[in-house]
Amino acid sequence: MAGAKAQNALKRVRHERRVAQQELAARAGISRQALSEIEAGHSCPSTAVALRLAKALRCTVEDLFYLEEDSRTLAASWVAPRTPAHAGAEPSRVAVGFVGGRWVAHSLAAEHPAPMCIAADGLVRAAKRMRGAGEHRDHLVVSVSPLRHRAALRENILAIGCDPALGLLSAWLGERRPESRLIWLHAPSMAALGILAQGGAHVAGAHLLDEKSRDFNVPFVRSLFPHRSMVVINVARWEEGFVVRSGNPLRIRVVQDVARPKVRFINREAGSGARRLFDRLLAKARTAPGEVNGYQRIAAGHLAVAQAVGMGLVDVGIATRASALALQLDFVPLAEERSDLVVPQELCADSRVARMIDALESRAFRRELGSLGGYQLSESGHLVEELRAR
Repeated sequence: MAGAKAQNALKRVRHERRVAQQELAARAGISRQALSEIEAGHSCPSTAVALRLAKALRCTVEDLFYLEEDSRTLAASWVAPRTPAHAGAEPSRVAVGFVGGRWVAHSLAAEHPAPMCIAADGLVRAAKRMRGAGEHRDHLVVSVSPLRHRAALRENILAIGCDPALGLLSAWLGERRPESRLIWLHAPSMAALGILAQGGAHVAGAHLLDEKSRDFNVPFVRSLFPHRSMVVINVARWEEGFVVRSGNPLRIRVVQDVARPKVRFINREAGSGARRLFDRLLAKARTAPGEVNGYQRIAAGHLAVAQAVGMGLVDVGIATRASALALQLDFVPLAEERSDLVVPQELCADSRVARMIDALESRAFRRELGSLGGYQLSESGHLVEELRAR
């Protein structure tokens, strides 16, 4: 924008990286006095010096030098189910991404442990209902006060799903590729695919079995994205089953054991792969959901199920083997499932998404994910299916 004032975050970023002024000056090939002048805003660096400063601090040039407009509020479509805080209330922490030509904002409320470990992109105070056309009609628009530069926010990749591997992938890429930020947003599989279809995220994770075809995820993608080319990429195969206390004191082996009156169960959200698996087992056992003590008790995620069992709040829940191992609980396997990433075809050429796929295929990442237990990684990063728009 013409007339926008240049802003300088060099000193703040240097302090965040814990780099001494003299050390940074040496890396950039300038004097300490010259660096001090740049930090104070008294001089502007050349393109070459700006690039060397960014490289030394492992960030982008835009993280160090940006226009005043980047600090102004931006209007974003609200994706989260809960309504954000109203004006005058405590601001809502949000993750922000630029998806399909518009800004979107996701709540970082603490309904799931993952958001508490995510640095917010901005804060929301005000919201208003907007009416538009097509898939974006009648949506909530929020005013976001950015906590990061707008250019940096455009580099965000929003990945939504319930596989904890997405959290590890986010941390792994953040350590090795700080120039692009992968943000894991928790949602059960069906909700994740729905948000992707609505333009609320860049990629989605899912582990949904279609009973008719006996295939995972692909039939649901084909149904939800009939007019859009999509790519399905494998993350891993994993075991899902009953998470029980150490030693399995209640001798829970099959779904009928969970339906015993004194057994306390915790379920997953509707639309999650775990919930769908449990419902299939109940149907095969001719057991009604109402016979299960706690069928309506919900945990947001695999790790949340294991935490509830580990704390003694319940006796059993359904989650992954890795979740049970993380809390040193016992595990009763029920099924092997395939966890995939669903990516719009046009994003596969995006360097940020390409780095994410490369990480899935890398030996180092697979070794780390495999160390969690319960993951089978021989096909990680491999193309499962490419679906063409009809």
